[in-house]
Amino acid sequence: MIVKVCGVRTPAIAEVAIAAGADWIGIVFERASVRYADDAAARAVRSAVGNRADVVGVFVQPTLGDVDDAADRYRLAGVQVHGILDRRLALAGSVPVIPGINVLDANAGYTMQWWPDCLALIDAPPRRLPGGTGIALPLEIAAEVARHRPVILAGGLRPDTVAEAVRTVRPRGVDASSGLESAPGVKDAELVAAFVRNARAADATAVAA
Repeated sequence: MIVKVCGVRTPAIAEVAIAAGADWIGIVFERASVRYADDAAARAVRSAVGNRADVVGVFVQPTLGDVDDAADRYRLAGVQVHGILDRRLALAGSVPVIPGINVLDANAGYTMQWWPDCLALIDAPPRRLPGGTGIALPLEIAAEVARHRPVILAGGLRPDTVAEAVRTVRPRGVDASSGLESAPGVKDAELVAAFVRNARAADATAVAA
């Protein structure tokens, strides 16, 4: 199972996440987000990660040029795209695209405008800016979507809720950001490490069962 820590803005938090066993480090390139990483911060995180994990860029309605430039500049393994999705990004972009889908109900597993085997990140409906909501997606809805397509489960996950989410939904991966913070945009090292460890332990238990 993929474990992603998103909204990483400092090398120190990247180190904590990787030491705990994270697979993906998410860097937010949307300027309106409190988790936005400017060029210097993104370069510092990318350098700290090295080859120990994959770095995924997070965008809201980017152009193909935005994606390709960032992929080259920060050596991204993929991009997570929110808002209105342009399929050309997936067809012509230089790295894999993970659409961020705000799920209204279980029918989203059938009605998403992306092919069935496309890995998608699912989250609760947004209140303001498209992207991560910090709001928990009902697990029964997430599980129904996950039965029909590979998903990264997001939406208000925290160290104390991720285990139940993994066991119930059986997602391809989990993603957390706001649930790992002491203040908006400020990651808490202990919460980051606990989230990764708890996700890993829950996945091991689910596989064994």
